Amino acid sequence: MRLLIHNVLVINRESAEVLARTRFWKIDFTEEHISEFLAGLDDLEETEGLAKDTPVYAGDHKVFHSPIEEGRLLLFATDGRDEDRTIKHKVREGAARLETAFRGNRVSYIRDNLDDLLGELIFTRFKVSFVGSGGVGKTTLLRLLFGKEPAPGGYVPTINVAVDSSETIQFGTFLVTIWDFAGQAVFQDLWSFYFQGTDVIFLITDSSFRNVMQTKTLLRSIKKEAPAVPLFIIANKQDLPESMRADKIKRLVGAPTFPMVATDKTRREEFIRFMLEVAAKTVGVNLPERPISEMITVRKGSEEIDDPFESTPEADVSHHAESEWISEPYVEQESEAGATPTGNPGGVASQDISQRSSVQPQQTSQQIEEQKEQKKKDEKTEILHTVLIYQDQGVLKPVYSLRYGEEEIDPTSISSLISALDSLGSITQPSAEESGKTDTLETIEHEGNHVFIEKSEHFLLAMVVTNEKKEKSQRQKMASVLVDTEEMFRDIWDKDNIDLKTFEKSVFVVLSELPLCPLSLDYIARSREAGKRIPFDNRDVGRAIVEVTEAIDAVSTVGGIVRSLDLPRETVMGALQILAAYDWVAFKVEISEDTILARADETPENWDPKEFPYPREFMERFVKRCDGKTPLNRLIDGLDVSLSPVKFVAQKLVLSGVLEIIA
Repeated sequence: MRLLIHNVLVINRESAEVLARTRFWKIDFTEEHISEFLAGLDDLEETEGLAKDTPVYAGDHKVFHSPIEEGRLLLFATDGRDEDRTIKHKVREGAARLETAFRGNRVSYIRDNLDDLLGELIFTRFKVSFVGSGGVGKTTLLRLLFGKEPAPGGYVPTINVAVDSSETIQFGTFLVTIWDFAGQAVFQDLWSFYFQGTDVIFLITDSSFRNVMQTKTLLRSIKKEAPAVPLFIIANKQDLPESMRADKIKRLVGAPTFPMVATDKTRREEFIRFMLEVAAKTVGVNLPERPISEMITVRKGSEEIDDPFESTPEADVSHHAESEWISEPYVEQESEAGATPTGNPGGVASQDISQRSSVQPQQTSQQIEEQKEQKKKDEKTEILHTVLIYQDQGVLKPVYSLRYGEEEIDPTSISSLISALDSLGSITQPSAEESGKTDTLETIEHEGNHVFIEKSEHFLLAMVVTNEKKEKSQRQKMASVLVDTEEMFRDIWDKDNIDLKTFEKSVFVVLSELPLCPLSLDYIARSREAGKRIPFDNRDVGRAIVEVTEAIDAVSTVGGIVRSLDLPRETVMGALQILAAYDWVAFKVEISEDTILARADETPENWDPKEFPYPREFMERFVKRCDGKTPLNRLIDGLDVSLSPVKFVAQKLVLSGVLEIIA
């Protein structure tokens, strides 16, 4: 069993003053213990034949120590079990870091940043993976774990891997990062990436007989990818009458099984205790016999991990100084459903996390407004929707809308708003009588967002965006779409009663200029088992989607699909985007050690580095290093990072449109 570090202190040897302290597990290390330690240290130094770093006992505590400049000492107080060599190394390394940090910094800086400066020397990181078929309650279970209400609206599939690295369970000196990812068959070929470094796997079932049998199949697949990783079954939805009992599931599946009802908030502490005991046993630690509230902290913010691109002490100091962790104590009983506990900045020495407080200065209305304006300026531009509208003898009729974000929108509300403002003279509408020409209409607001409108002879194209930063370039693309759309339908205007469905095939023109997602010829396309209804009724659109779907099963890459079909490239690419948007197809890319990556010509502004399993600074520096010349294995050569997780990160960056494959 490994040693349990429960107190870390920086003291002045001569005065015994505590300069900085962090306490874990709520185990006291008092002034009497410090005095006893210093007396023991004096005896140690006077005894011949004993190493100067021999640990000293103070009461029941085994104290490891290392000197820092100017008569200071770094102390690691442990529970007394034997594992001296590792702790000796850590306390020496910690003292070296603090010597560097003390140069040019006040003691208050060390006090406020002690946890971050010592980092992995005192914290052990632990990765837990939650796996299961769709709808079994993985996300609900995690919401229970973090003290949140079940998500409204029912089941929402977890697509690919949804890593929430901004929330980490801390118990004592152990940080448990939770990974929740899909168990659908289409993603199982990526499990070798997902299980990298996993310490324990929780396989979730909804306890129905059908899903238990699916879980048994998943278990066999997981054992092939991660044979040495401990695995436990969570038998969820035990409150349903048709659910199988946990003991029967255990016998049927052949793995330890824990009964659970993820929607029952009273089961939270029971599940947390189970998870912590599993984690502690796996890493070789005995949990103290203390209440959960004394052991667990939910950390929120950008979780900092070792940066393989920066390893100098100076970089470490600045890196940790920018940490934005907030320690949030676990609350056993909440006064209101859905209430989340609030916390204070972590890492403040000499006080328990639960006792810390911070006072925020009151802001004036002017300051608040200035902050809002600055936030708008800093906000990245994101396309939320595009709506194609047909002008039928002065009546505006929506043809279709494309959703780029998570927010739903009623296209009729957009066309009605445009029509109403036009009737009031609120939108400038120059004539667009000459075919092939477009006019720019004034930007309007809709539910807090901006709506750009371009007009041609027969159509309007509306684009809902978060801000106006890229208005010029986006309007140019909209105008190009309208010109091509007018050209597409130039021979039909002499017909009577034109069906709106006729105009739906222009969606491929829109998607060529304003794609729903990044897409490259070297992407690999995989059909998914079932998706959502595709809201297009045009025969040409339907035929293209069917042909592309059939080609996916025979050809793996997007480029191969394009070459195999007698369809225009923009039609194939557009059909693939529609299939992906409605969950009928998923994309992946093959990244090898020889892959050469470069930044995309136009990196999407709305890509979020926080969605990746490394901190923002790491992700941005990694992207900058992709120069279009250096193979991936040489890109990371000499850096403290392994190839497999970087391949996974590179894959996600390519699929996000941030990077592109050169060779």
